Amino acid sequence: MNMGNSHSINIGVKMLVVWLLILAGAIEAIWGLLQVYGYEPSNHSLYALTGSFYNPGPYSGFLAMCLPVALHEWLKGKRIWKHVALVACVLMLVVLPSGMSRSAWLAALVASGYVLGMHYREKVCRYWKYFCMGGLLLAVLGVGAYHWKKDSADGRLLMWKIAFTEVVVPWNGVGWENVPGAYGLAQERYFASGKGTPQEERVAGAPEYVFNEYLQVGIAWGFPVMFAILLMVIILFSWGHRDRQFGVCGGLFSLVIFAFASYPFQFLEFILAFLALLVSCAMGYRKVWVRVLALVLGIGIGVYLAEHRPTKNARRMFEQAHALHKAGQWHASIELLEETMKVSSDAMVLNIIGKNYQALGQPYLAEGWFIRSTHRLPNRIYPYYLLAKLYAEHPKCFPKEKLEWAVKMVLEKEAKVESTAIKQMREEVKDIMQNNDKNR
Repeated sequence: MNMGNSHSINIGVKMLVVWLLILAGAIEAIWGLLQVYGYEPSNHSLYALTGSFYNPGPYSGFLAMCLPVALHEWLKGKRIWKHVALVACVLMLVVLPSGMSRSAWLAALVASGYVLGMHYREKVCRYWKYFCMGGLLLAVLGVGAYHWKKDSADGRLLMWKIAFTEVVVPWNGVGWENVPGAYGLAQERYFASGKGTPQEERVAGAPEYVFNEYLQVGIAWGFPVMFAILLMVIILFSWGHRDRQFGVCGGLFSLVIFAFASYPFQFLEFILAFLALLVSCAMGYRKVWVRVLALVLGIGIGVYLAEHRPTKNARRMFEQAHALHKAGQWHASIELLEETMKVSSDAMVLNIIGKNYQALGQPYLAEGWFIRSTHRLPNRIYPYYLLAKLYAEHPKCFPKEKLEWAVKMVLEKEAKVESTAIKQMREEVKDIMQNNDKNR
């Protein structure tokens, strides 16, 4: 391949990546505006703003990734392209605050700061004191953002703590789809050991992800793979930076920051954008064969991922197992639920297994699964309710003290979210206790 053709391909790939991201960001921003003003439906019942995603979190992260790319093109662009990039920037800046995603805001601020710093390096060097003050202000705002949605932040800190310290990971990982199951088991062990604080018990959830893609990749494929990917990203970023691809590097920088506290790589859009950014950075390397290899590998991986999306089958498996439970096929339900546990952290899986054993006349096994559920998700009242019903149903197998304890937990435990179902459970255990006292 001659140098002229190589250079043309190089430029073409970089411009294609840049304008695809700018266009995607602008379209998502317009989509979000239409949702905010009621012209388009949201993809989530609880949120008005989701764009093409199902949650405002990843939607905001996508805008934060595209924003520095558009910002760079506006700062360096010429004629009509400069104005197109400016319009895209304005659209994304208008919508981004409405997503209420602190991770996306931080990613957008830092990445945009990087782009501005590269364009105005001389002024940065001249007025470095003011930029230091800006960094300090950013830190103060970060503390304020933490306290603004403290429970949400504490929940993520708990997930990172358990994922880093409690999940047992072999050198080659547990597999991408098995991360939720491994995390759920680790959280169960953590609270069963008595290590959890009351605040941690209150904010604990049953996440499908650990809200940190570095930990997610480390658990899934092993920490050697995680460090290898990080090293590759750093090397390619340096190539792009040296090639003055500040917009592309800014987009990559934003995505890297956002991935610390969210789950972007669960979406095909982010995976393809990530690959495109890396390929564009690789185009900055001086040797032609590296560029060609990066381009071929990027296209190949992108096509593969498009055809082989990771399937989220945990919910489908649970629904099938629950149907088997209702149909009285308890052994079959248990077998399927035990497979579901590998790909799900949901405590309801444990509850239904316990109910299956209860239906099979094995109360001690049922009790064990219900107890496990209270450890996996300690802020839920439902497993204590199931225990109360089990103890009342088998008074000869369990002492009265266990029933009294379970009833007390249902009546006195603070609910994470008060609901009609919880009120009904509390009324039912009162009746259970009264009837039990009469029969003894």
